[in-house]
Amino acid sequence: MESIPANALVNPLDQQTLDDFSAYFQHERWTRQQLEDYQAGALRACREYAYAHSPFYQHFHRGLMDRPLQELPVLTKAMMMEHFDDLVTDRVVRLHDVQQYLDRADATKPYLGRYRVMATSGSSGRPGFFLTDRTELANYTNSGTRFLLWGGVTPESRVAVVASAAPAHMSSQFPIVINGKRVIPLQLSSMERLETLVQRLNEYQPDTLLPYPAIASTLAEEQRQGRLHIAPRSIFCAGEMIPGDMRRRIEEAWQTKLFQTYAATECGGIAAECEVHQGLHLFEDFTIVEVVDEDNRPVPAGMQGARVLITVLYRRAQPLIRYEISDLVRTSTIERCPCGRPFALLESIEGRTGEMLYLPSPSGREEGITPLQFETVFDMLPISGWQVIQEHDGLHILLTGASQELRDEQVLDKLRQVLTRRGVLVPALKIRRVAELTRNASGKIPMLIPRVPRRAS
Repeated sequence: MESIPANALVNPLDQQTLDDFSAYFQHERWTRQQLEDYQAGALRACREYAYAHSPFYQHFHRGLMDRPLQELPVLTKAMMMEHFDDLVTDRVVRLHDVQQYLDRADATKPYLGRYRVMATSGSSGRPGFFLTDRTELANYTNSGTRFLLWGGVTPESRVAVVASAAPAHMSSQFPIVINGKRVIPLQLSSMERLETLVQRLNEYQPDTLLPYPAIASTLAEEQRQGRLHIAPRSIFCAGEMIPGDMRRRIEEAWQTKLFQTYAATECGGIAAECEVHQGLHLFEDFTIVEVVDEDNRPVPAGMQGARVLITVLYRRAQPLIRYEISDLVRTSTIERCPCGRPFALLESIEGRTGEMLYLPSPSGREEGITPLQFETVFDMLPISGWQVIQEHDGLHILLTGASQELRDEQVLDKLRQVLTRRGVLVPALKIRRVAELTRNASGKIPMLIPRVPRRAS
């Protein structure tokens, strides 16, 4: 069985990270001007430290050190990994040593006695490695504390996490701290057999769930079928898209509202829904988030960006200034949430640039198809899950929990209509009814899997 031991995260760093969240709680009562003043000071300190201690930033921002953030160049993951040794501010840290440390996969011993090391899955290319020292881990932890408190989690909550079990993944490294008290969750691998997940959850009886959305949807179906018997009061989902039909199924199964959260290995919590559920509040006292177009220009509210640029205000060991994340998000047109918090809102998270399929149009161009365009077809179908895999012979449509009354041709007709309206040449479409959907290296279930290289424009 591939679950994480309850004590896997206990290491010397944790004694320094049970910080009181009260200071950050006060930020939620600030005016917008107070928040912007704080952000400006934190950004100035972040840049000054990077310029004083990182040879990479001394060169990368040469001649631009006094310029506004929006005029600085964009840092990609490939660039960060290529210049890793010069980008980090601790001169004894070396990428080769970090890789060797991760190969040993011993999460109980900090790297060099002072750093946690987390890694991205590499699902969109080369994996990224990220160092976090004691002070940074406290901020990382507090970014997660915020959305947990919004969802009603207490130190006495029984929390179950169903995510990646990889030792370097953020779900394995992320401590849960509420009011200064460490909460030890039941941690289960998203790659575990469904029967085992159901058994463990039935035994544990969690009141708080932190699963990937697709896992939550599958568990919701188990609850409806009478095999799973739990009653979570709070459900937090991140790591994948949450189509509207999936969200409804999850909420109906347990008669509770789902809290969508937005997080990244690079910085921890980025945004989350509050109790109003009218969008995701950006955690602007932790990270500056820029939603930009293909030319890295800010997009107006209500428009989907081509990517996200993050500047993590508290990072010192490995500064990330205008770091590119290939997420497709849409800023909200709501200027102020009824909850009164000063943080700006995201309207939706629509996946990653890598979670798009490109199909040819009659003009010869390639048009990007997002998961939401497929959702318009699958939204009301009697199914529990779906996935589209692009192969050389066409699109393979995987359906789970499909009703026997649902006819394949009925689904294919609707798909052809949507793709035709999108202005693309409709490829061959094949439906497969499966027990489980395809997972990536982190155990997530992407909605779209392109296995055909994109043509040069």
